[in-house]
Amino acid sequence: MDEYSIKISDLAKQDIRDIAAHITQEFQEPGIAEKTTDAILDAIFTLEAMPDRIGLVKEERLAAKGIRPIYVKNYTVFFRLEKSPRVVEIVRVLYSRRDWASIL
Repeated sequence: MDEYSIKISDLAKQDIRDIAAHITQEFQEPGIAEKTTDAILDAIFTLEAMPDRIGLVKEERLAAKGIRPIYVKNYTVFFRLEKSPRVVEIVRVLYSRRDWASIL
């Protein structure tokens, strides 16, 4: 089975840094910040194999763009697939309770 390569957008990288900073500063929990970002990255890299197992988002405008969600703790990783070359593009990583449809 061919694996996909993972491409993390600059916005998604900044989202991950912002999540870590927020948890560290707001809650004074650097250990939890590290565990959370590790969990997010672990989930992202599971997408190397069979990323199409994840369905499209329910929001029609974003589904038309091929956006798919993967849920990690209180966060949602949004990604899309390119079949040729086989690439998973991580678009954003957002707090799940945000109005992410307006952000994406």
